[in-house]
Amino acid sequence: MKILKLTLLAVLAVGMVQCSTDTESELQETNLAIEQDVSSETLSKLEDMGFNVNQISVKSTKGGYIVDGDIFITDERLQVDSSQKQAFISIVDCNRAGNIRIQNALGNNAAGSGFQRGIDLWNNVNGTTLNLIPVNSNPDILVRLSQPGEIGGWGLGEFPVNGEEGGLIILNLNEPSIDGDAVTAREWGNILAHEIGHNIGFLHSEQGFFGTQIAGTPNVDPSSIMTSGSNPSVVFNANNVSRNDRRAVRRMYNNRSTSLCGR
Repeated sequence: MKILKLTLLAVLAVGMVQCSTDTESELQETNLAIEQDVSSETLSKLEDMGFNVNQISVKSTKGGYIVDGDIFITDERLQVDSSQKQAFISIVDCNRAGNIRIQNALGNNAAGSGFQRGIDLWNNVNGTTLNLIPVNSNPDILVRLSQPGEIGGWGLGEFPVNGEEGGLIILNLNEPSIDGDAVTAREWGNILAHEIGHNIGFLHSEQGFFGTQIAGTPNVDPSSIMTSGSNPSVVFNANNVSRNDRRAVRRMYNNRSTSLCGR
């Protein structure tokens, strides 16, 4: 199921990276050192967006908040007036969506080996104008490894804001697979596809209680690549994005006047 948030929204979900010299300063700027208290004002703003803060976790971090385990909402997003809920979450502008530059700064490891699979799972969906282009510099999305203690779980991904894709994905090599062994390249590819989903606008597929579902998709899709960390086996064992994932991304990014990216 593909569900888009009721407001313009910027969020992170799951990620990690080993950087080249060109991206060292960028890594320092995006270090997500976890802090503690979340103010009642912030919780109120998150509720205005539609998040049920009594049912999900909210953690303060540098530059924003990690919500529901792997979604990053920036301070910038919180400054946007959310008293009026909108029909869909902010997704990538149509013109940008066809040329999203994504850099593999993961290094020589299993996550780096799974990078292309993560891209291909979205690029191989036909009937959509979405196109992720691997680059070696000046990316729109940087995919890097986490620094020690930076995140928990397998990764983190950032939601779009103001028509631009979320600019960061972090993957955590220190997290074992669901069977206790090291995460394989194929599994990292699936995890990256999940995170890319956040960067192009998808919530977790279970988050329909506060989102507006995309037309043509069901209220529940247990096979979605966007299933949350509460059921990681779906993501780890996926052979592809689900049928309804494909329906959703076609609805979001296409050349027709009904595309969501044109709104």
